[in-house]
Amino acid sequence: MIITKKLFANEIEKFSLSKRAWVVGLSGGADSLCMTLLANEYAIEHGIQLYACIVDHKLRPESSTEILPTIEILKQNSMNYKIFTWEHSEKITGGIEQKARTARYEFLYRYCQETGASVLMTAHHALDQWETFFMRLSRGSALKGLTSIQSVSSFEDILLVRPLLKFSPDDIKKTLRERFGIADYVKDPSNEQEVYERVRWRKAYNELSEKYGLNIENINKTIERINVENDCLNEIANTYLQTVCVGGYIDLSKYKNLHLALRMRILEKVIHQMSPKGRHLVSYSLLRKLADEICKKDFRAANVSGLLFRRDRTKNVKISVEHR
Repeated sequence: MIITKKLFANEIEKFSLSKRAWVVGLSGGADSLCMTLLANEYAIEHGIQLYACIVDHKLRPESSTEILPTIEILKQNSMNYKIFTWEHSEKITGGIEQKARTARYEFLYRYCQETGASVLMTAHHALDQWETFFMRLSRGSALKGLTSIQSVSSFEDILLVRPLLKFSPDDIKKTLRERFGIADYVKDPSNEQEVYERVRWRKAYNELSEKYGLNIENINKTIERINVENDCLNEIANTYLQTVCVGGYIDLSKYKNLHLALRMRILEKVIHQMSPKGRHLVSYSLLRKLADEICKKDFRAANVSGLLFRRDRTKNVKISVEHR
């Protein structure tokens, strides 16, 4: 399938985005290059200032020269762009994917601030979604984790949008080739190295798809249904949150009779709202333990994510920021 102007516009217009300024994350690979060109078409037609942000991670000697053809494409399309370089004097070891990702988003966020953009686009596609689902499934993720990659989320105060999430790598490459006349783009050799978990899942796709029907389309149906149920649980949790947690207290007479899944989701929301550490991940096992512990008659106190949960004279649980 070729991603037409109309198909891309249909995806974009689901999000009710600000039409002021957008930043696109551009690596020079097929996915981000295609997204950038599609976004540029849309931006021109709707009077949006579009900026491309390239991050050179300096993980390979040839990385700086690889992006030169990409820069030429940007110039041909009169696009604004900026290149950030991840400076690291020592060789990066251990957790390289996560460290590179963290650095990349820091640069992308900085460029959003510089340009006044409130929207950041990244080029995650349908196979990325498939890989993420199985990676999380293999680790025993709960309902929320299995919702996988969201088409829209937030990073700090920036709206993070993934307009290609429903399109396959084949769709993207075909669009680049047949709509934009581009057959050559950056090919990162790390995408073939099985030392990375995501690559191992990607290489397993054909067998799992053909033998067991675990293809992009079927898994996307599962993810959509999981999202519906997760949204439902969120709505119910938000309703109970307003009556169970008031003025920094958990009313145990109401809380302890709720289903475990609701108790855990309420705690997660409280932690995200009140923790000085912000919206960082709180593990399933920790939430479950806390949800059970605070309902016990002998519960006294627990420290979680910079918060103190303490039973007081009212027999309820007071939540406060832990001071050390």
